[in-house]
Amino acid sequence: MDKLPIELIDHFCLFLDKTSLQNFRLTCKAIAGIAEKQLFNNFEFRLYPKPGRLHQFGQLAYKTTIASRLECLSFESGIPLEYADYKYWQADISTEGLRAWTRNWAITGDKRAGYHLFHEGLQSRFAPDFPSRYQALRWHLDQQAALVAEPSVRDDLARTLNLLKQSCPSLTFKLIMDEPQIKLEDLENFRPEECASQGPSNPDPRLRIANRRRHCLEHFMNFLDAANLSDFGLDELVAIDMPHELLTVSARKEVLSRVFSHVKRLDLKISAFPHSDWLSRTGINDIYVNGRNTAALKLKTLLGETSELDSLRLEFPIGNAAEYSIELFDGTNLDPCPRLWLSGLRVLSLSCFECKWNDLEKFLADGRNLESLTMKDGRLENGSMLDLLDYLSWRRFPKVELWGVWHVQQDMGHWHSHSEEDFNICSKATSFEGPYASYGLRSEVQEYIHGGSKCPFPRWTADHSPVSEWENLSDTSWHFVAGI
Repeated sequence: MDKLPIELIDHFCLFLDKTSLQNFRLTCKAIAGIAEKQLFNNFEFRLYPKPGRLHQFGQLAYKTTIASRLECLSFESGIPLEYADYKYWQADISTEGLRAWTRNWAITGDKRAGYHLFHEGLQSRFAPDFPSRYQALRWHLDQQAALVAEPSVRDDLARTLNLLKQSCPSLTFKLIMDEPQIKLEDLENFRPEECASQGPSNPDPRLRIANRRRHCLEHFMNFLDAANLSDFGLDELVAIDMPHELLTVSARKEVLSRVFSHVKRLDLKISAFPHSDWLSRTGINDIYVNGRNTAALKLKTLLGETSELDSLRLEFPIGNAAEYSIELFDGTNLDPCPRLWLSGLRVLSLSCFECKWNDLEKFLADGRNLESLTMKDGRLENGSMLDLLDYLSWRRFPKVELWGVWHVQQDMGHWHSHSEEDFNICSKATSFEGPYASYGLRSEVQEYIHGGSKCPFPRWTADHSPVSEWENLSDTSWHFVAGI
């Protein structure tokens, strides 16, 4: 294999999937070097709150041929479930084994075939020490999370990023909050005796849960601070399900100020830590001051500190969309934090928001340099959807799109805009016939809001309600459903 021309081996790699390449490259030195193009082209490296994963990232920085293909560096952390238990593993394995035994019985007609072997294997996997080992693994993961939350991790990450900069010109940084998953195989491979030096588990459940939240925030802060202090700089940041607690944390609050002051492209989806029965009893989860959401107010303040922001995508949390929207759109709250950042934006995307039509109109008017506008899942408290369509047609943005479900009180219903991929998810779409997204009513709406054609919908008049006509014109791509 080492004697074959490089071009031939490179062509051969095109016919293998990634799993086969990963296995095959371990058997041949020639493939190990050549398959890098197929396996690591514009790849994402994901960090977890585990010291071993940070060590792997350090090794990646020294592997320049692979590091040069890195496109995104992400950090995933989260809060384990308070009442997570191992028993659902036993239920899943038992159900799967029972189905296999039933299929075998239907084929062979022997009820006893494999039945005793299945139960013996099940009992061997779930030994009597299983509960204690499970708790030890949970404590071990907590200890690893505590180590990664140390301030020294920020300095180590910054040094690794500076080394990576020598072979990788630019990076997208990504934050992801997700519940850590523990697999049965992880527990079977876990050796509690190897972690005996970590000390006994904390008996106070309230303190354990509070520490997990604090560690998660420190993970994100360390990652953001290291990226901002490195030679890369934090030009592009994606935050998926970022906890709103990160916006209001008092310690190291200057980190977010530095991040927002230099970021150029920001993609922010706001979420929250999972509910805690233990911590909710202490009353420390109150995020409101004088009736206003402090996280929403802090977000507005941070946006006001941006100086180079060029692209912004915001998705507010379901259930709290009104609290964030009032800080962003309400004109009576703009005096301390004017929307100066909006005039410099070229790309804007808004999802899951609520506002009055006149506030939305003023908001869009402040975006004088917008070239691309995307809005999804909005709620208009007054005004009609036709008012929004008319305004977009008048502005003639180079690129503008409306998606999702729009609740409009004046129209006494909600409008649905779907693509070819998601129209079948809508429960109301089955009430309408095609044509579909490519050639349906949505294409007429798109043509109108880009400044061409005419509005495809009749308008309200003093003595006529067009609701029934809107419903008759609707199809699967764009439809109106009466009733708020």
